[in-house]
Amino acid sequence: MIQHLTEALVPLLSLILLGAILGRKTDFFDGKALAGLVTTVGIPALLLHSVLSMDMDIFGMGALVGITVAWLVVMAMVTALLLTLAGLPVRSYLPALVHPNTGNMGIPVCFALFGPQSLGLAVVISSVIQVSHFTLGIGCLSGRFSIRAMLKNGPVLALIAGAFLLATNIRPPGPVMITLDMLGSITVPIMLMQLGSSIANLRLSGARDMLRPLVFSLYRPLGGLALAWVLLLIWPLSAMEAQVFLIQCAMPVAVMSYVLSVRYQGPSQEIALTIPMSLLVSLGIAVIFALFA
Repeated sequence: MIQHLTEALVPLLSLILLGAILGRKTDFFDGKALAGLVTTVGIPALLLHSVLSMDMDIFGMGALVGITVAWLVVMAMVTALLLTLAGLPVRSYLPALVHPNTGNMGIPVCFALFGPQSLGLAVVISSVIQVSHFTLGIGCLSGRFSIRAMLKNGPVLALIAGAFLLATNIRPPGPVMITLDMLGSITVPIMLMQLGSSIANLRLSGARDMLRPLVFSLYRPLGGLALAWVLLLIWPLSAMEAQVFLIQCAMPVAVMSYVLSVRYQGPSQEIALTIPMSLLVSLGIAVIFALFA
Protein backbone atom coordinates (compact mmCIF):
# COMPACT_ATOMS: atom_id res chain seq x y z
CA MET A 1 0.00 0.00 0.00
CA ILE A 2 2.80 2.43 0.88
CA GLN A 3 4.63 1.48 -2.29
CA HIS A 4 1.47 2.08 -4.36
CA LEU A 5 0.99 5.48 -2.78
CA THR A 6 4.63 6.42 -3.33
CA GLU A 7 4.63 5.31 -6.95
CA ALA A 8 1.44 7.28 -7.61
CA LEU A 9 2.27 10.62 -6.03
CA VAL A 10 6.06 11.04 -5.80
CA PRO A 11 6.50 11.50 -9.58
CA LEU A 12 3.75 14.12 -9.62
CA LEU A 13 5.13 16.07 -6.67
CA SER A 14 8.69 15.79 -8.00
CA LEU A 15 7.77 17.31 -11.36
CA ILE A 16 5.71 20.05 -9.67
CA LEU A 17 8.68 20.84 -7.41
CA LEU A 18 11.06 20.80 -10.38
CA GLY A 19 8.78 23.20 -12.19
CA ALA A 20 8.67 25.50 -9.18
CA ILE A 21 12.49 25.56 -8.97
CA LEU A 22 12.92 26.12 -12.69
CA GLY A 23 10.21 28.76 -12.64
CA ARG A 24 12.11 30.68 -9.98
CA LYS A 25 15.64 30.17 -11.34
CA THR A 26 15.18 30.18 -15.11
CA ASP A 27 13.06 31.70 -17.86
CA PHE A 28 12.04 28.32 -19.31
CA PHE A 29 8.35 28.97 -18.62
CA ASP A 30 8.30 32.66 -19.46
CA GLY A 31 6.18 33.77 -22.36
CA LYS A 32 3.53 31.86 -24.27
CA ALA A 33 5.69 29.60 -26.47
CA LEU A 34 5.85 26.51 -24.24
CA ALA A 35 2.23 26.79 -23.14
CA GLY A 36 1.25 27.21 -26.79
CA LEU A 37 3.18 24.08 -27.75
CA VAL A 38 1.35 22.01 -25.14
CA THR A 39 -2.06 23.47 -25.98
CA THR A 40 -1.83 23.30 -29.76
CA VAL A 41 0.24 20.12 -30.19
CA GLY A 42 0.67 18.09 -27.00
CA ILE A 43 -2.87 17.97 -25.59
CA PRO A 44 -4.63 17.46 -28.96
CA ALA A 45 -2.20 14.64 -29.83
CA LEU A 46 -2.62 13.07 -26.39
CA LEU A 47 -6.40 13.36 -26.63
CA LEU A 48 -6.64 11.91 -30.13
CA HIS A 49 -4.23 9.05 -29.41
CA SER A 50 -5.90 8.22 -26.10
CA VAL A 51 -9.43 8.29 -27.53
CA LEU A 52 -8.45 6.05 -30.45
CA SER A 53 -6.53 3.66 -28.18
CA MET A 54 -9.11 3.16 -25.45
CA ASP A 55 -11.89 0.61 -25.55
CA MET A 56 -14.74 3.08 -25.90
CA ASP A 57 -17.25 3.62 -28.67
CA ILE A 58 -18.82 6.92 -29.63
CA PHE A 59 -21.75 6.29 -27.28
CA GLY A 60 -19.44 5.63 -24.35
CA MET A 61 -17.58 8.86 -25.02
CA GLY A 62 -20.89 10.66 -25.40
CA ALA A 63 -21.99 9.40 -21.97
CA LEU A 64 -18.78 10.70 -20.40
CA VAL A 65 -19.18 14.09 -22.11
CA GLY A 66 -22.83 14.18 -21.06
CA ILE A 67 -22.24 13.54 -17.37
CA THR A 68 -19.43 16.11 -17.34
CA VAL A 69 -21.69 18.74 -18.89
CA ALA A 70 -24.44 17.84 -16.40
CA TRP A 71 -21.95 18.16 -13.54
CA LEU A 72 -20.84 21.59 -14.81
CA VAL A 73 -24.42 22.84 -15.04
CA VAL A 74 -25.43 21.64 -11.58
CA MET A 75 -22.13 22.74 -10.03
CA ALA A 76 -22.58 26.21 -11.50
CA MET A 77 -26.15 26.46 -10.21
CA VAL A 78 -25.24 25.31 -6.69
CA THR A 79 -22.18 27.58 -6.56
CA ALA A 80 -24.14 30.59 -7.83
CA LEU A 81 -26.76 30.02 -5.15
CA LEU A 82 -24.17 29.74 -2.38
CA LEU A 83 -22.32 32.86 -3.55
CA THR A 84 -25.59 34.79 -3.65
CA LEU A 85 -26.48 33.68 -0.13
CA ALA A 86 -22.99 34.72 1.03
CA GLY A 87 -23.38 38.14 -0.57
CA LEU A 88 -20.43 37.66 -2.91
CA PRO A 89 -20.34 38.67 -6.61
CA VAL A 90 -21.29 35.58 -8.58
CA ARG A 91 -19.60 36.53 -11.85
CA SER A 92 -16.28 37.16 -10.12
CA TYR A 93 -15.96 33.88 -8.23
CA LEU A 94 -18.12 31.38 -10.12
CA PRO A 95 -15.56 30.28 -12.78
CA ALA A 96 -12.79 29.57 -10.26
CA LEU A 97 -15.05 27.60 -7.92
CA VAL A 98 -16.66 25.55 -10.69
CA HIS A 99 -13.72 24.68 -12.96
CA PRO A 100 -11.27 22.05 -11.62
CA ASN A 101 -7.69 21.79 -12.85
CA THR A 102 -8.38 18.70 -14.95
CA GLY A 103 -5.48 19.44 -17.31
CA ASN A 104 -2.04 19.83 -15.82
CA MET A 105 -3.15 18.26 -12.53
CA GLY A 106 -6.07 15.93 -13.20
CA ILE A 107 -4.61 14.11 -16.21
CA PRO A 108 -1.29 13.24 -14.49
CA VAL A 109 -3.06 12.23 -11.27
CA CYS A 110 -5.39 9.88 -13.14
CA PHE A 111 -2.43 8.44 -15.05
CA ALA A 112 -0.53 7.83 -11.81
CA LEU A 113 -3.48 6.31 -9.96
CA PHE A 114 -5.18 4.25 -12.66
CA GLY A 115 -2.59 3.72 -15.40
CA PRO A 116 -2.47 4.49 -19.14
CA GLN A 117 -5.98 3.12 -19.71
CA SER A 118 -7.38 6.12 -17.81
CA LEU A 119 -5.72 8.75 -20.00
CA GLY A 120 -8.39 8.85 -22.69
CA LEU A 121 -11.16 9.20 -20.11
CA ALA A 122 -9.31 11.93 -18.24
CA VAL A 123 -8.56 13.91 -21.40
CA VAL A 124 -12.17 13.71 -22.63
CA ILE A 125 -13.37 15.20 -19.33
CA SER A 126 -10.61 17.80 -19.41
CA SER A 127 -11.60 18.85 -22.93
CA VAL A 128 -15.16 19.53 -21.79
CA ILE A 129 -13.82 21.64 -18.93
CA GLN A 130 -11.62 23.58 -21.37
CA VAL A 131 -14.66 24.37 -23.49
CA SER A 132 -16.36 25.64 -20.34
CA HIS A 133 -13.40 27.93 -19.64
CA PHE A 134 -14.02 29.60 -23.00
CA THR A 135 -17.76 29.88 -22.41
CA LEU A 136 -18.75 30.04 -18.74
CA GLY A 137 -15.37 31.34 -17.57
CA ILE A 138 -14.83 34.17 -20.03
CA GLY A 139 -18.56 34.86 -20.21
CA CYS A 140 -18.79 35.46 -16.46
CA LEU A 141 -15.65 37.56 -16.11
CA SER A 142 -15.99 39.63 -19.29
CA GLY A 143 -19.72 39.59 -19.94
CA ARG A 144 -19.22 37.89 -23.34
CA PHE A 145 -17.69 34.77 -24.91
CA SER A 146 -16.23 33.97 -28.31
CA ILE A 147 -17.53 30.97 -30.25
CA ARG A 148 -14.75 31.53 -32.77
CA ALA A 149 -12.08 31.13 -30.08
CA MET A 150 -13.74 27.94 -28.84
CA LEU A 151 -13.82 26.44 -32.35
CA LYS A 152 -10.11 27.20 -32.77
CA ASN A 153 -9.27 25.37 -29.55
CA GLY A 154 -6.97 22.41 -30.32
CA PRO A 155 -8.35 19.94 -27.76
CA VAL A 156 -11.90 20.67 -28.90
CA LEU A 157 -10.95 19.96 -32.53
CA ALA A 158 -9.13 16.78 -31.48
CA LEU A 159 -12.19 15.64 -29.52
CA ILE A 160 -14.41 16.20 -32.57
CA ALA A 161 -11.93 14.35 -34.81
CA GLY A 162 -11.71 11.44 -32.36
CA ALA A 163 -15.49 11.20 -32.13
CA PHE A 164 -15.75 11.17 -35.94
CA LEU A 165 -13.13 8.43 -36.31
CA LEU A 166 -14.81 6.33 -33.62
CA ALA A 167 -18.23 6.80 -35.20
CA THR A 168 -16.95 5.81 -38.66
CA ASN A 169 -14.76 3.00 -37.28
CA ILE A 170 -11.69 4.43 -39.02
CA ARG A 171 -8.34 3.42 -37.55
CA PRO A 172 -5.32 5.56 -38.48
CA PRO A 173 -2.27 3.60 -39.70
CA GLY A 174 0.42 2.54 -37.24
CA PRO A 175 2.95 5.29 -38.03
CA VAL A 176 0.29 7.95 -37.43
CA MET A 177 -0.59 6.47 -34.04
CA ILE A 178 3.10 6.27 -33.09
CA THR A 179 3.55 9.93 -34.07
CA LEU A 180 0.53 10.95 -32.00
CA ASP A 181 1.88 8.94 -29.06
CA MET A 182 5.29 10.63 -29.28
CA LEU A 183 3.75 14.11 -29.48
CA GLY A 184 1.34 13.39 -26.64
CA SER A 185 4.13 12.08 -24.40
CA ILE A 186 5.55 15.58 -23.94
CA THR A 187 2.32 16.79 -22.41
CA VAL A 188 2.08 15.38 -18.88
CA PRO A 189 5.64 16.29 -17.71
CA ILE A 190 5.47 19.82 -19.15
CA MET A 191 1.99 20.41 -17.70
CA LEU A 192 3.14 19.38 -14.23
CA MET A 193 6.24 21.60 -14.39
CA GLN A 194 4.12 24.49 -15.66
CA LEU A 195 1.82 24.05 -12.69
CA GLY A 196 4.77 24.17 -10.28
CA SER A 197 6.14 27.27 -12.00
CA SER A 198 2.75 29.00 -11.89
CA ILE A 199 2.32 28.34 -8.18
CA ALA A 200 5.91 29.39 -7.37
CA ASN A 201 5.46 32.71 -9.14
CA LEU A 202 2.07 33.68 -7.75
CA ARG A 203 2.11 37.03 -5.99
CA LEU A 204 0.25 36.58 -2.74
CA SER A 205 1.27 39.73 -0.90
CA GLY A 206 -2.07 41.40 -1.59
CA ALA A 207 -4.15 38.65 0.04
CA ARG A 208 -5.32 40.00 3.39
CA ASP A 209 -8.21 37.73 4.23
CA MET A 210 -7.22 34.07 4.64
CA LEU A 211 -10.67 32.83 5.64
CA ARG A 212 -12.37 33.23 2.27
CA PRO A 213 -9.59 31.51 0.26
CA LEU A 214 -9.55 28.72 2.85
CA VAL A 215 -13.29 28.14 2.43
CA PHE A 216 -12.93 28.26 -1.35
CA SER A 217 -10.03 25.80 -1.26
CA LEU A 218 -12.18 23.30 0.64
CA TYR A 219 -15.32 23.86 -1.42
CA ARG A 220 -13.76 23.43 -4.88
CA PRO A 221 -12.41 19.85 -4.45
CA LEU A 222 -14.83 18.55 -1.81
CA GLY A 223 -17.94 20.14 -3.30
CA GLY A 224 -17.02 18.94 -6.76
CA LEU A 225 -16.35 15.42 -5.48
CA ALA A 226 -19.64 15.27 -3.56
CA LEU A 227 -21.69 16.44 -6.52
CA ALA A 228 -19.92 13.97 -8.84
CA TRP A 229 -20.74 11.14 -6.41
CA VAL A 230 -24.41 12.15 -6.34
CA LEU A 231 -24.57 12.25 -10.15
CA LEU A 232 -23.07 8.76 -10.36
CA LEU A 233 -25.99 7.46 -8.32
CA ILE A 234 -28.36 8.34 -11.16
CA TRP A 235 -25.92 8.22 -14.10
CA PRO A 236 -23.93 4.99 -13.73
CA LEU A 237 -20.58 4.60 -15.46
CA SER A 238 -18.09 1.75 -15.57
CA ALA A 239 -15.77 1.39 -12.57
CA MET A 240 -12.80 3.00 -14.35
CA GLU A 241 -14.93 5.82 -15.81
CA ALA A 242 -16.47 6.55 -12.41
CA GLN A 243 -13.09 6.70 -10.65
CA VAL A 244 -11.61 9.02 -13.26
CA PHE A 245 -14.72 11.20 -13.17
CA LEU A 246 -14.57 11.50 -9.38
CA ILE A 247 -10.87 12.39 -9.39
CA GLN A 248 -11.26 14.98 -12.15
CA CYS A 249 -14.15 16.66 -10.34
CA ALA A 250 -12.07 16.79 -7.13
CA MET A 251 -9.13 18.66 -8.64
CA PRO A 252 -8.05 22.10 -7.32
CA VAL A 253 -8.80 25.54 -8.69
CA ALA A 254 -7.49 25.77 -12.25
CA VAL A 255 -4.52 28.00 -13.01
CA MET A 256 -6.54 29.14 -16.04
CA SER A 257 -9.05 30.69 -13.64
CA TYR A 258 -6.25 32.80 -12.18
CA VAL A 259 -5.06 33.79 -15.66
CA LEU A 260 -8.56 34.83 -16.72
CA SER A 261 -9.13 36.66 -13.46
CA VAL A 262 -5.98 38.73 -14.02
CA ARG A 263 -6.98 39.45 -17.60
CA TYR A 264 -10.49 40.58 -16.76
CA GLN A 265 -9.71 42.37 -13.46
CA GLY A 266 -11.29 39.77 -11.21
CA PRO A 267 -10.32 38.83 -7.62
CA SER A 268 -6.98 37.48 -8.81
CA GLN A 269 -5.14 37.59 -5.48
CA GLU A 270 -7.77 35.54 -3.68
CA ILE A 271 -7.86 33.03 -6.51
CA ALA A 272 -4.06 32.87 -6.53
CA LEU A 273 -4.02 32.03 -2.84
CA THR A 274 -6.76 29.44 -3.30
CA ILE A 275 -4.80 27.47 -5.91
CA PRO A 276 -2.06 26.00 -3.67
CA MET A 277 -4.46 25.60 -0.75
CA SER A 278 -6.98 23.65 -2.83
CA LEU A 279 -4.09 21.68 -4.33
CA LEU A 280 -3.31 20.27 -0.88
CA VAL A 281 -6.93 19.19 -0.44
CA SER A 282 -6.97 17.52 -3.86
CA LEU A 283 -3.72 15.70 -3.12
CA GLY A 284 -5.29 14.44 0.10
CA ILE A 285 -8.21 13.06 -1.92
CA ALA A 286 -5.74 11.44 -4.33
CA VAL A 287 -3.96 9.81 -1.40
CA ILE A 288 -7.24 8.31 -0.20
CA PHE A 289 -7.93 6.93 -3.69
CA ALA A 290 -4.41 5.53 -3.88
CA LEU A 291 -4.84 3.74 -0.55
CA PHE A 292 -8.41 2.46 -0.83
CA ALA A 293 -9.65 2.67 -4.45
